Amino acid sequence: MLKSNNMKIPFCISLIFGYASVFGQNLTVTHSKTLVSDVTADIWSAKLNDNFSFYEETFESFTKQEFGSKSRSDGKNEEILEKVSIPQVSDKRGDLRLTFYTEGTVEKLGLSFLLGYDVWINPNDYPDEMERLRKFTREYLRYHYTQYYNDMIDSDMKLINDYKKSIEKSEKSISSMRSQITRNEDRLQDETNSNRRSKLETKNQQNKADIERLEAEIPEFHQKISSLDEHILQLKDKLKFVEEQYYADENTVQN
Repeated sequence: MLKSNNMKIPFCISLIFGYASVFGQNLTVTHSKTLVSDVTADIWSAKLNDNFSFYEETFESFTKQEFGSKSRSDGKNEEILEKVSIPQVSDKRGDLRLTFYTEGTVEKLGLSFLLGYDVWINPNDYPDEMERLRKFTREYLRYHYTQYYNDMIDSDMKLINDYKKSIEKSEKSISSMRSQITRNEDRLQDETNSNRRSKLETKNQQNKADIERLEAEIPEFHQKISSLDEHILQLKDKLKFVEEQYYADENTVQN
């Protein structure tokens, strides 16, 4: 089952995972049918590009934003918002359901609107409502991927700040150790005690080794920051692409 194969994880995506996943995401939806609750209903479906738990989270926040109350998980494979009014879709109240399912080897999600136990929006009986449900599904996907990319940008920004702090800390340590080396060298000029001379020389050797190590790390931090800056630019392009998709060809139904 789809549910058991995915463990819920915090949405903190690594740079490598981000590069692997962002390029397949879009707002394309297709008309299909799948088991919703215990009936086979018409849905607008899309390929699952992320861990399904993040779709659960964004759908709950999306429904909270849209309707003032958030959907709930049924503990299996659906997010449900019961007896809701969606004026932009229908003048009837019903159950909005986000269903996670597998088609062949492809994991998907599907959005349906059930008006009763065996009545749901479909292209034969409710063609206008079905088209509006398509647009509503794309509205949710737009919300989802906006959250997706913005969360990745936030994660990258936090890493950049951490690297900058590491650089600053290293530079302060290098400056402090260089000053200590200078002081020790001054003391060595007048120091005649062999034990004290040995300790000062050992300390300087250790400081020089630490400085060398830190100086080697700083360019690596700068390179990581540069890579993250580039990744953020790519993510911003993806955000722009989502918006372009949302507004482009809005009246075209994908069948």
